[in-house]
Amino acid sequence: MNPNFISIAKGKNTHWRYFWSLLVILAFMFVVGTIAYLIAVLSTALIEPDIVDFEEMMISDPLVDFYLYHIVNILTVIGMWIAARTILKRKLISFITPNERINWSKIFYGFFIALFLFALFALLDYVIFPNDYVLNDFNGTRFAWLVVASILLVPIQTTSEELLFRGFLLQWAGKITKNPIILMLIIGSIFGGLHFGNPEMEHGAFWVAIDYLAMGFIWTYISIKTNSSEYSIGAHAANNMFLCIFLTMEDTVVGDIPSLFVITNVNAMLSAITTVTTGIIFLFIVMRKHRKEK
Repeated sequence: MNPNFISIAKGKNTHWRYFWSLLVILAFMFVVGTIAYLIAVLSTALIEPDIVDFEEMMISDPLVDFYLYHIVNILTVIGMWIAARTILKRKLISFITPNERINWSKIFYGFFIALFLFALFALLDYVIFPNDYVLNDFNGTRFAWLVVASILLVPIQTTSEELLFRGFLLQWAGKITKNPIILMLIIGSIFGGLHFGNPEMEHGAFWVAIDYLAMGFIWTYISIKTNSSEYSIGAHAANNMFLCIFLTMEDTVVGDIPSLFVITNVNAMLSAITTVTTGIIFLFIVMRKHRKEK
């Protein structure tokens, strides 16, 4: 019998150990991460003082800030690694798969299927509503730096979230219940709810909330049913990388980065419907593949 991803057998997994592990992870995310970010801002001020807002202690150039803020994501992963090794007494990989090795083919399959679906539905939206899309002020150098960040850093950000939600928290919740629907609702709600503070909510709080919750539910359900978070790691990276490189809008969590297109008219309801549709199609494709392999 294959090892179970939710009811993880490796290590020491009492509730108290999960609790102390969470404190370590949050400390690295918010305390160590904030300190490291401020140090990075001050270091940037020595090189290019014009792009630093000293009153707010932040970078005024969204692209530079996009690079620097990923320090927090890297430190979050380090915090999870420390918590896994010292408190839970197991490897970081156990937040991804119960097996000894990561199945990279699953990650890349999830990535490319999700990327295809996102690109397809974005293209359909452009064909139907061409006036909603405007070519961004193109600067080849800045766009190249954005592509580099999207390829090298965005997967770290998305993987850190997957390790936390579809790994650590899902396994902790799995000690309370084994019901996949309840687990999906718990973890998906936490994942979606923590995104409610994003500026995108101003485009229509109800529908944007549906957008966040839908992907949280679907990716969590897939992780439970496929016994790993590998497919969701690939899909999450595809989603964020596609948006960073190709699409931006006013009031986004990543700021005014030099993406190829700017969406001038955001239809939150249509966006939520599209997200649910692509998520269901992705779920069907992945589960079909999983059943065949099984």
